[in-house]
Amino acid sequence: MKPIIPATLFACLLIASSCNEKKQQAATPVRVETMLIDKPLDEIKQYVNGKWELTSGKNARETCEFENTFIEFDNDRYVWTEDGQSESGILNWRKNETSSGYEAYLMDVFYADSPSYPVAIKGDTLYIQDDTETAYRYTLVRK
Repeated sequence: MKPIIPATLFACLLIASSCNEKKQQAATPVRVETMLIDKPLDEIKQYVNGKWELTSGKNARETCEFENTFIEFDNDRYVWTEDGQSESGILNWRKNETSSGYEAYLMDVFYADSPSYPVAIKGDTLYIQDDTETAYRYTLVRK
């Protein structure tokens, strides 16, 4: 009879350890990308509002990296900070057709004559598309 007790105890420990693994796996959040193109403007602003670090811009031909560049969005305003120098501006949101052929809320943030639009957000990463010939897709990380 004594050999049955250690085997039963071992089986219980295996079951308990597999339950703990499942709990840990279930607790790990899944980062889902949320498309912003089809969202109403108030919802886009809620996702975009806050301080972001501009880390990179990329198109079909090149990638550019940024250092010490931050953008703080506050509804219809922004503050661009680069190397300790800050400049504020108005986002000037407007719904318009993009060069890709669909409608989106454009904003003036990178250059006044080159509008861009928030494409998606995934966790703490925001993607903004430049609606110009260069077609940069910028990556920003929430601070």
